[in-house]
Amino acid sequence: MSQSGAKPNPKKMIILMSLGLLIPIFLVSMAYLAVSSDEKNQQKYKQQQAEMLERIKAREAAEQAASSATVEPSEQQASK
Repeated sequence: MSQSGAKPNPKKMIILMSLGLLIPIFLVSMAYLAVSSDEKNQQKYKQQQAEMLERIKAREAAEQAASSATVEPSEQQASK
């Protein structure tokens, strides 16, 4: 019938118990690593966005200054 008297192999039991402990620890550590890496990437992304906005504003200011500098001499010639 059934072999209720058979003892489980202690070596297999130890391996299964250690895997039962190591797998959740591995998953939690990988999740923590992913979250910390994502946080660093978000900070870099925000910094890059700020730098790009500064460049765009500086370029627009330079274009406005250049266009106003070219408009002024043509207005002076028209008023003569």
